[in-house]
Amino acid sequence: MKGQKVCRNHGGASPQAKAAAEVRIQVAEAAKAVATFGLPREVDPRDALLEEVHRTAGAVEWLHQQVQALQAEQVVWGVTSEITKDAGEFPGVDTTRAAEVNVWVKLWQSERDRLVKVCKEAIGAGLEERRVKLAEQQGAMLAGVIKAILGDLDLSPEQQARVATVVPMRLRAVSVGVAA
Repeated sequence: MKGQKVCRNHGGASPQAKAAAEVRIQVAEAAKAVATFGLPREVDPRDALLEEVHRTAGAVEWLHQQVQALQAEQVVWGVTSEITKDAGEFPGVDTTRAAEVNVWVKLWQSERDRLVKVCKEAIGAGLEERRVKLAEQQGAMLAGVIKAILGDLDLSPEQQARVATVVPMRLRAVSVGVAA
């Protein structure tokens, strides 16, 4: 009996056992939906939009790889359906081929269109300006921290003279990903 822990003969047919079984079934279906669609979460709409840009760009790249793996004739010619016949005069697989754009190409084109749309939305929402502003704020904060640290160190005149070359050199190395 679906959702039951006991059979009909051992109490599974009782109203309370049926109700408990129904609850277990609903919980299992909810768990399956969560696994498929994920849990709701609080997210800043701008962050969600930027995530969607990245996710869609990833899908476009993956689909592009699938399209690149196609042979030239597969792009517009191929199997459009296969039907297996187990009985009848001619059992076997009935294959239909036609000139039609490959489904991978269609998906790739569709996802590219989606990427353009999501990017337009992101630009319209001012996400790039927001990223630049955040980077500027982080840069100003970092400069203030460095200045405070250097002020606390009571550097000698020779060390103070080297600050103007050493600090920018180290910051440039970090910005291009070079280990210090």
